Amino acid sequence: MYVFRPLILLFAIFTPTYSLSSEPTDDTIEWEVLNRFGPFATQGNAEDLFHRYKLEPGESFADWHKRLSDLGLPSPYQASLKEGQNAGMHWDQSAKQHSEKILSFVQNEASAATTVRAVARVASSSECTWVYNGETNTLPCERGFEFSVPISGANLSVSYQGSEISSWIKPEHVVIVGMGDSYGSGEGNPDYPGQWKAGQTLPGKNNLEWLVDSQRLVSPPEAPDADVNHWVDDTCHRSFYSHQSLTALKLASERPHTYVTFLHYACTGAEIFDGLLVPQYQAWGKGEYVPYSQVNFAIRELCQETPSNYEAVSAEEIGGLNIRSFHRRGGPGNRPRSMSNLNPDPRVDRFSKFTRDLRETNGGKFPQSGFLTCASGNMRQPDYVFLSIGGNDIGFADIVQYFVIPTQWKIKLVGTLLFPEVCPSPSNRVDAKTNRHLDRYCRKLDSKNLYHAGDLTDGHSTSLGMKERYSLLFNVLEKRLAVKPSQIVIPQYPDPMRARVSSQPACEPLSGSDFNVPGDPPREFNPKSAWNGLKAAAPNSLIRTLSRWPGRNLREWHFNLTSSEGGLALKQFDRFRSALSKVARDRGVSFVCETRDAFVGYGWWKGGRGNLPNTEPKWPVSDWRPYAYEADTRAIRTGNDTLLTQPGDKRITGAVHPNLTGHRLIAQQVYDKFWSTP
Repeated sequence: MYVFRPLILLFAIFTPTYSLSSEPTDDTIEWEVLNRFGPFATQGNAEDLFHRYKLEPGESFADWHKRLSDLGLPSPYQASLKEGQNAGMHWDQSAKQHSEKILSFVQNEASAATTVRAVARVASSSECTWVYNGETNTLPCERGFEFSVPISGANLSVSYQGSEISSWIKPEHVVIVGMGDSYGSGEGNPDYPGQWKAGQTLPGKNNLEWLVDSQRLVSPPEAPDADVNHWVDDTCHRSFYSHQSLTALKLASERPHTYVTFLHYACTGAEIFDGLLVPQYQAWGKGEYVPYSQVNFAIRELCQETPSNYEAVSAEEIGGLNIRSFHRRGGPGNRPRSMSNLNPDPRVDRFSKFTRDLRETNGGKFPQSGFLTCASGNMRQPDYVFLSIGGNDIGFADIVQYFVIPTQWKIKLVGTLLFPEVCPSPSNRVDAKTNRHLDRYCRKLDSKNLYHAGDLTDGHSTSLGMKERYSLLFNVLEKRLAVKPSQIVIPQYPDPMRARVSSQPACEPLSGSDFNVPGDPPREFNPKSAWNGLKAAAPNSLIRTLSRWPGRNLREWHFNLTSSEGGLALKQFDRFRSALSKVARDRGVSFVCETRDAFVGYGWWKGGRGNLPNTEPKWPVSDWRPYAYEADTRAIRTGNDTLLTQPGDKRITGAVHPNLTGHRLIAQQVYDKFWSTP
């Protein structure tokens, strides 16, 4: 276990001096907001946290990561999560909403009672007499004057050296909504990661039982009945380390007169329909629905009143699309009973009919199809919508699973349990001759579902393709949140496979040698594989049973990613990325093509601690540091990384998702694209 240095030491190091971001000049009141990042507002040490975690003026995310990594870099929410279910957190996990203090800034923005703390100074070594709110304070000018200023603004006066200055102090309030899938939520990066006990003797020969042994952990493993929360939101795996959160933090850091309200709704597993437009079905844990769609979460919290009525999607939003051809892709949500026409009327909407009994237990409020209504003029329009969505719509997890699992396994039952719900396009599949069982499985799945990942991308299926899905989503966001396309910020999904930058422009498809990527040797068991940790997803009983069968040792399955498999996966994802790039740019969305190449040079095979700690070369499992800075490292979580970072029932869901390095690489390019000044 990596033990973070005591918080008292960290706070001593980061005790703020509140130095201003620019040198004050004569006859000018210089001021700044002390905590400019909204999610910290509920913490008892909000101002200290901001000055501890903010980026210094002009500081890159890489330098920020290195600087804080040297001091341990725990999440700013880790201490609160360890204390209890919702102690001091901006998101209430029980009520499934942001705290009243967070929401007061958007719902009561014009009220004089909605204030932030600020500090003001003038350039003088004499005494200053400050007049604010009818009160007078005389202090050394260099000390500065701290005060609470309404978001709506207030007048501040100061007298010194025989002169008087008055300024209208009005913080800029920037409201950012974060929406989307696991790449937006921060999956793979729990705020309270698993901490392993020191001095353990781990079994050798790739024995896996220790990986699922909670007695080896300092903190309890994540599970539905865990006593301690591990994420900002355990249901959706939302994390401080998400690139959406980090970009919002950077904006707050660089603007001394700004207060950034960041409302985060992104949820792992979300699709455009199943998550953003309709309450998301959770296939893990208790198998429940998230109470509201992400769009309705935002409407509910941005509205100055409590919206309770739902209305159907409008013809304007549908825009001529065949709304009936939408449905959830894969899993229980794909059943006809839970299809949705985005209509709250159970007589015409299967989802509304199917969830009617659930609503009766929730006062008739949720889960519900359709959109919450907010009276005209009562909605606080977000300044930006940070969005990451689409990967799950084409089967991101299924495609990864397809290429990483041991496709040559001969036991039909076991193989089928591990095979995906959606296969890649036939042209992007592994060799049929050497993977006969998988080939038969996918061809049968194609026939049963009438689609594969390529069909989902292009729209050649009973479910609308990505162009139509994005068009409907953009229509809804523009109407329901009153945003322009340019206020929607979408980074391209980055590529963790390539070792070299492509000659193709970032907004264009890859080609030729771009698909020649590094990988493991084919058909060869590698005890040092970065993906062996995925085996721990199999129950212990299955591990023990199969290990007794001659030639059927589960511990020797080929969990790896070969060069050929990596190239095929890249072709499948690039086809989807091209579709996303075109529809977003055609719509006028603020789209960051450049993040496609953000991970080049940070491939999954790079960095230290790639193998499991009980394989050669052995290393103490307690040395695992999930957020440590490395100059030459990987940008995604491997199977091993994920298992060590978030042990428990959902221990492998973070595989092939960005780690902190990956998220800060995305955040840097997003910020540089739209907000960095030359």
